[in-house]
Amino acid sequence: MKILVVDDEEAHRLLLRNHIQSEEWDVLTAEDGEDALARLAKEKIDIIVSDVYMPVMDGIRLHKTVRSIPGYEKIPFLFVSAYDDQYTMEAVKDPKIDGFMKKGKPMAELKEWIRYLTAPEDQRPKFPPGQTRKAGPHDQFRKKPGDSWR
Repeated sequence: MKILVVDDEEAHRLLLRNHIQSEEWDVLTAEDGEDALARLAKEKIDIIVSDVYMPVMDGIRLHKTVRSIPGYEKIPFLFVSAYDDQYTMEAVKDPKIDGFMKKGKPMAELKEWIRYLTAPEDQRPKFPPGQTRKAGPHDQFRKKPGDSWR
């Protein structure tokens, strides 16, 4: 499996590459969105792990551009970002984005995300890495076993 890691911070790009390569996956790197597109033109990539904020072309524009390239319309795309500001949180709510992980999480979670996103959809666990279930809009009002309504 070929993984493309896109991050403008060289230290973080190399950290991700080294941890991912420990699984014997083939890892390529790019320093921004344009560099990533050049890699995609030369190599067949199976999953993209990208930062959100980068110069030249950020991760959000990269995602939209990649999804418009024939053959990459459904490539798994995981964002790994240090930011959890409003722009990032709104951007990653896009249902076409497959996953988001905050930088600083254990590398084991990154590997779980990669396995999760590259598994056939019918063989994936019910919930993505780091989640046990999706909260419903009214969870705070639901009665729990043994609770009374008084």
